[in-house]
Amino acid sequence: MNKKDKQDLMFAADYYLYKDLPNNFDKWSDKKLFKFIEESAWQPFEYWEGEKLWYEIEKLANGVREYINKENK
Repeated sequence: MNKKDKQDLMFAADYYLYKDLPNNFDKWSDKKLFKFIEESAWQPFEYWEGEKLWYEIEKLANGVREYINKENK
């Protein structure tokens, strides 16, 4: 994972989690990551499965990066 992708995911996670993703989250297993997400989910998302919430985080991160890239052309 490159630095931009990692920063984008950490930025997007702030919209869904009440705790920041740790800097080493990209070294974690999926199981550990999804558990952290479930335990750190902001109230409207507290009953979501970690994997589904991670998918939403990835979508937001990718969407923001696409917007930035488009604006910088």
